[in-house]
Amino acid sequence: MTPLRIACLSLFVVVVSLHGQTADSLLQEGDARFFHGQTAKALPCYLDAYRSEPHEPPTLIRLIRTYSDLGWLHLHTDSSAEGYYRNAACYADTLLLLKPDLAAAHFWAAMTKGSLIPFGGVREKLRLGKEVRLEAEKTIALDSTFALAYIILAIFERETAQLSWFERTIARVIFGEELHGSLEASEGLLAKAIHFDPLNSYAYYERYWTYIAEGRKGDAEESLKRVLAIPARSQREARQHDLAQNYLETLEKSVE
Repeated sequence: MTPLRIACLSLFVVVVSLHGQTADSLLQEGDARFFHGQTAKALPCYLDAYRSEPHEPPTLIRLIRTYSDLGWLHLHTDSSAEGYYRNAACYADTLLLLKPDLAAAHFWAAMTKGSLIPFGGVREKLRLGKEVRLEAEKTIALDSTFALAYIILAIFERETAQLSWFERTIARVIFGEELHGSLEASEGLLAKAIHFDPLNSYAYYERYWTYIAEGRKGDAEESLKRVLAIPARSQREARQHDLAQNYLETLEKSVE
């Protein structure tokens, strides 16, 4: 058993700190805070619920989502992002150990591994990239309608399409294959994500980046407008709105 799995299994230690609340009430309180843009304040509720019932997938998923969002929110503001992402990855590994046949478990494994890519060297980035792709593919194999998994694969296609020759050489060694990502494939995967979840703002946000890579500014602009048309449901999505608005204003100025 790997050190990471041992560390994750150690999270099963139950600590009584519920202050008289049930796990369900703690989850409800955490959800109320999370969906009102209070990501950091939702975390203690989810942690207390986890201490009460550490084997419950809904609780683990909330912890993974919250730590992932906190990592993203802090990514360009301070040095805490990596710690949040590693916590998310640990809980994701626990979920996968408990529920290896659950599509969401493989999705969150892919998501959290992908979040750690910016913190590694070239070899580590590519190794994690391989695991991200495999876990996303497993997600779709278990649930072909899992929209977020298509988004991850779309990002993979877009990013590998833009690898340097040096990165491709290392990738060939690590993957045992040539990586030839395709912007067209990225666009197609995002179309599938939107088909299965038309109100998924992340799909439109990533489609913006794929269109930018293709030099299609008009289509990129329309994708940003679709992001802004979907109400934000969390602090991360509200921040995504802010970014989309800034990118949109920049695009509009570039064509004036």
